[in-house]
Amino acid sequence: MKILIVYRNREGTYWETIKDMEKKLVERGHKVDLLSREDDLNMGSLSNSMGSLPVAIERKDKEKNYDIIYTQDWSIAFPLLIPNRILAKKHYCFFHDIEPSGAKSRILQKIVGNMIGEKLIVKTKELKEKFPRAVFSSDGIIITL
Repeated sequence: MKILIVYRNREGTYWETIKDMEKKLVERGHKVDLLSREDDLNMGSLSNSMGSLPVAIERKDKEKNYDIIYTQDWSIAFPLLIPNRILAKKHYCFFHDIEPSGAKSRILQKIVGNMIGEKLIVKTKELKEKFPRAVFSSDGIIITL
């Protein structure tokens, strides 16, 4: 499979998880490309990426014809869902943690998680309780990938 992993930036524990995920997927024979909203596309926030991130992802998908677009975090998934849902058949999302930023962010995480439904993969049991339709996977790798 050809997989595009889209994430915020190359910092912290999320980055370590993403690199580990990439390594495991490549070991299973998949072709994996990484795309950072902040580092590669210079979109520093959700508001900056609302119009531009879907365009950039669709452009890359048109070039490579990915089997899976795998967003890492609600703020990366949100622009692919609102105002128009794009790449719905290919789009999966991985939530690493319960959103710590504040009430508005937690509400948006809940909206995205519910919209993604069974295509949501969650890292913690707490997230699985919050999103019962999600698939639990502590490393973000699910059997179907």
